[in-house]
Amino acid sequence: MRVWRRLSGARHCGSVERNDRESGSWICDGLISAVRLAGLVRTVLFVCVENSFRSVMAEALFNANTPPGWKAISAGVDAVGKQINPLAYSLMEEIGVRVSKKRTQQVTPEMIQKAWRVVTFGCLDRCPAGAVGKNEDWPIPGSTGKTQAGLREIRSDLKRRVFELLRRLPE
Repeated sequence: MRVWRRLSGARHCGSVERNDRESGSWICDGLISAVRLAGLVRTVLFVCVENSFRSVMAEALFNANTPPGWKAISAGVDAVGKQINPLAYSLMEEIGVRVSKKRTQQVTPEMIQKAWRVVTFGCLDRCPAGAVGKNEDWPIPGSTGKTQAGLREIRSDLKRRVFELLRRLPE
């Protein structure tokens, strides 16, 4: 049995184009990798100041639960020369989510332009132009000075907000 999912583009399953489905765009699960390779994946960009904690964890949470045709990336407005906070790795491992990001990256206008949604953490005023209109700001504090319990609260808030965002994604 083939499973069809709604995506932008033609209706395909295997190598056979399907024109007998209801209006809309559909693709077979077997071609999800091909869709990603073809660049038909929509992106959510998480931006914080240093790209070392909140945005990294939000990216990992999103990508661990994302539907086909979507991905998250993260960046920072002041990420040059910064390191990912090791606590981001351990906090995510506690809930079974792997953080694969190795380095911080600086947000660019191209990242913002290509993103379907830009989620900021109190730094929209410092982002390159283009985020206004497709952004949302999550007032989640950074990790500085927080206890382990406080860091877990940040993680829980991120998780709740990421799942709310996932529910709002268009098909």
